Amino acid sequence: MAQKRDSQDQLARSGRELKSGKWLSNAQTRARRRKTAWNLLLPLLAIPFWAAFTWLLVAGAWTAHLAFHPGLVGAARQFPSLVTSVTALMLFPSFVAAVCPAMVASNFFVYLIPSARRAMNNEDHGFRGVDYASSQRALIKVGTYALAAAVVLGLIGALLR
Repeated sequence: MAQKRDSQDQLARSGRELKSGKWLSNAQTRARRRKTAWNLLLPLLAIPFWAAFTWLLVAGAWTAHLAFHPGLVGAARQFPSLVTSVTALMLFPSFVAAVCPAMVASNFFVYLIPSARRAMNNEDHGFRGVDYASSQRALIKVGTYALAAAVVLGLIGALLR
């Protein structure tokens, strides 16, 4: 049972492929199965979701920064320049961490369209561990770690002056 579940786990499979040096060729093979126009909806939705999640994370870090440093509220409320470590710790981890929730949300909304769901399920046939549920599970797992790291780094940036 554990081996079957491991063969369905995208993260475990990707780890094995990276160790064996076959990840790129296998990823290219998996990417060739995507042939329908429904797949274009994924990045069209993911990009705005990514921007929105990034903005939420940065806004949260900046709000924490203002809470830790109340003297900045008022005239100096503008976001600091990009060269400061404060900005780097609040901004860049947020960019990276927002990718997974954006992909989860875009997958979810495209999967709600019955014809898109049928087309993608047909494309996934014959490729183990790349179905909707496995993809969402892997994205949520990676996204949880990325969001936790982004929150910690954002709070460190918020504490800095």
